[in-house]
Amino acid sequence: MFQALSFQLPSGETVTIEVRRALAAGATGRDAERVQRHIARMAELGVTPPPHVPMLYPLMPTLVTNATDIGVIGVDSTPEVEAVVFSWKGTDYVTVGSDHTDRRIEAASSLQGKNSCPKVTGTTAWLLAEVLDHWDALQLRATCGDVLLQEGGVANLLSVQTLMDFVARHDGALSDGRLFFGGTVPTLTSPPKGRTTITLELRDPVRNRALTHAYTVHIFEEYFRAPG
Repeated sequence: MFQALSFQLPSGETVTIEVRRALAAGATGRDAERVQRHIARMAELGVTPPPHVPMLYPLMPTLVTNATDIGVIGVDSTPEVEAVVFSWKGTDYVTVGSDHTDRRIEAASSLQGKNSCPKVTGTTAWLLAEVLDHWDALQLRATCGDVLLQEGGVANLLSVQTLMDFVARHDGALSDGRLFFGGTVPTLTSPPKGRTTITLELRDPVRNRALTHAYTVHIFEEYFRAPG
């Protein structure tokens, strides 16, 4: 059930990991009152509030991919740009990713909604140690063509060390082969329904560099639908 993924580092070195455990953190905003207001708004739309804040969802490791094309069922899925942290052979890394989720299924079950779509990561990564001292300066951005879908700083989310401690507390201290999505920034608009290409970016303005990844979403429909 392990998923092998390769990432290129700025040095030109390639690191290949086995994704043994994958997780998605949710409700990770630093402003607790703002998080609760968001949860209340989502509840009004029929989304069940999480049983814990912050929240941690297990993901099937085989869903994680850094492909440039993914397939989903129906037109109800949307991206969530996030910083993704993974550990391999005693070293921590960060890349950019998308917690792509089926919103219709999520309304009934966040866990099922998150596990109904591929989880996309970039093909490039940085050593986490290279950005720890200026983590809060990092910026996340998602676009679809010329349309800005999401934008915001990771300073609005729990710090990476807080997230790593939270994940370790609930998933165990053994981090080798673990990959987790750290939470998303505000959505400004949703991509059009149907086939779309999403571009993800994690920008480091201090070192003047960015991790980017683009992926195209291909829609598959049911051949036969039950009445009603």
